[in-house]
Amino acid sequence: MGEDVVDGEDSGSVPVKLRQLVDGSRTIATLERVSSGLSNRAERLATTTRNSFLYRWLTKEPEPEVIVIDLRETYTVGPLIKVLDGVIDRLEPYWQGSRLRQALVAVDRGIDRAAETRTGEIVMDALAPPEPPDKADGSEELPDEDESDDDEGQDI
Repeated sequence: MGEDVVDGEDSGSVPVKLRQLVDGSRTIATLERVSSGLSNRAERLATTTRNSFLYRWLTKEPEPEVIVIDLRETYTVGPLIKVLDGVIDRLEPYWQGSRLRQALVAVDRGIDRAAETRTGEIVMDALAPPEPPDKADGSEELPDEDESDDDEGQDI
């Protein structure tokens, strides 16, 4: 009869005991830190990817004479893309709880630890995209490849 009542439930009930277990759990706290760290790393990876030369090259606006075809609207590739989208949607919940994902999280943690070393910093500096040139410094633009400054094609 002298049981405590928490949020309308007695302290002996299963939901209250579960809440008490979760509130003081080091495992839950660790998972929250890992989740936060992964979120930060994913954001950093996305930013680095968007700033990379290859990404910019692949996503730049096409030249006017370039024809762009949306492969989702073609008869050959469109159905394949629809099937892949359906398969991915169904497999995604399984991926979230998979051991492969857990292994990749562990690898990600190892990579982050390695990135904090001196060697890791050197590798990150080598792979970082270059800073865009400052046009305010008065430097002239390089001539086009079609324009040549040499006298090779001229008769003297």
